[in-house]
Amino acid sequence: MNLSEILLTKARNNELGHFYIVETSAPEHVAHEALLNFVHQFIRDYYQKVEGHKQSLTHLMDHPDVYVLGNTSEIEEDKPFKVEEAEAFARFFEFKPVQGKRKFAVITEAHRVNTIVSNKWLKLLEEPQGASTIFLLNPRRGQLLPTIHSRAIHIRLPVKLPASDFSEWNNLLADLKKMTLSEFLENYSRSEPELGFWVNELIRWESEQLDRPDSKTALNKWLKEFQEMETFHQPTATKWALFYSYVREQVLSR
Repeated sequence: MNLSEILLTKARNNELGHFYIVETSAPEHVAHEALLNFVHQFIRDYYQKVEGHKQSLTHLMDHPDVYVLGNTSEIEEDKPFKVEEAEAFARFFEFKPVQGKRKFAVITEAHRVNTIVSNKWLKLLEEPQGASTIFLLNPRRGQLLPTIHSRAIHIRLPVKLPASDFSEWNNLLADLKKMTLSEFLENYSRSEPELGFWVNELIRWESEQLDRPDSKTALNKWLKEFQEMETFHQPTATKWALFYSYVREQVLSR
């Protein structure tokens, strides 16, 4: 069960929290969008699956019971929220929901909440008015004010790593299977990419092989030998030959 499903279950059981801080360990340049997508999809699923609404909610602002404070684009600001914005945000909760049973608010940039703004929200965060849930997104993973941090339930989204692309590495292995050393040197040592690229590809590929722990030890030993050859300026052809022998003995033999 993923985080969104857990929250939906809590909502069905009337156990959904009032104030969540949502973070991710994803790189900053993608964190803002990842956090927005998560809360957007959850709010959409809540209204459709829990309350039975038919509205598609293409944008968070489409629903009258959803309030968004901050940027929803990838462009982030550093200026703190204005007092007027903080007061308008708080007033949103003074009224009953228009269409649904629960109101949602999303603050998209936690780093823009300063002491003045947080003081405007202290009562709101401690004493929810009606059925309401606030999501504070922290894409920069900055340290939050203690008055904010202590009042929230913290959620950290897992990072989805892209599948590794080893197409070039696999092509190299296919060539190594059928090439002699002289053929390999003729085809690879005089063309791009250079040997350093293939060494990095070897390390990257080996890091994802979990079935042979002893192979990590062998690679570490080989890398030390390779580094010594670099230090003492051994001929390029010798280093290519060392690489050829290692891959055939330690990779192709598996």
